[in-house]
Amino acid sequence: MSAEPAPWPGHSGTTRYLLTLAAGAANAFGFLALGVFTSVVTANSALLGLRLGSAEPATAGSVAVALLGYLVGAAAGTVVSAGRGRVPGSGIRGGLLLEVLSLWLVTGGWLIWHGAPHGGGRVLLLLLTAMAMGCQNAGVRVTAGGDVTTAYLTGLLTSIVTAFVGQGRLSVRNVGVVLSLVAGAAAEGAAYRWLHTGAPLVPVLLVTAALAATWAGSTARVTAVPVEP
Repeated sequence: MSAEPAPWPGHSGTTRYLLTLAAGAANAFGFLALGVFTSVVTANSALLGLRLGSAEPATAGSVAVALLGYLVGAAAGTVVSAGRGRVPGSGIRGGLLLEVLSLWLVTGGWLIWHGAPHGGGRVLLLLLTAMAMGCQNAGVRVTAGGDVTTAYLTGLLTSIVTAFVGQGRLSVRNVGVVLSLVAGAAAEGAAYRWLHTGAPLVPVLLVTAALAATWAGSTARVTAVPVEP
């Protein structure tokens, strides 16, 4: 009998919750500091059309940058995450490493510009933050499939409601994922207000912790495997 494949680290809960917290924080940072959400593609697409129709090219340009960054990040995350290694979960680790690098660059730039980027610097930080979110979403989808999500929660929230109303079944885990996004955004909002210079540290530290959790999860599984005599 062949052994079952090792589960994606996010199925253990910790990685998924941390990434969802990070997505909420990154979107809040993008909205508060850069003027645009960084992974809400539906809202940004509608906003782009609205700005173009209202003849506001400057604002439309920022939305377009966020969409472009997301697409580039999704493409890069797909390529990196699809290259699975021998270690279980190495695919998602590759994607998270790329995401962490992007977010640390954002943090560095934010500190260099003393929390007030403008012009090209602001565009660069927006592009990198959106790339990080695109990378995260694509990496999760490639390695875990469509049933696991950490940033796009419209479908998840709909499934919670339909399962509860139609079948009387409430998924506490999925509710926790949705609440994690809200909590991440709230944490970033507080950091932006009270610790302005350190605002981008919230999402990057959460993603760094998620990456560490994938290693901790695989280590625990390896030590739990019995050794045959």
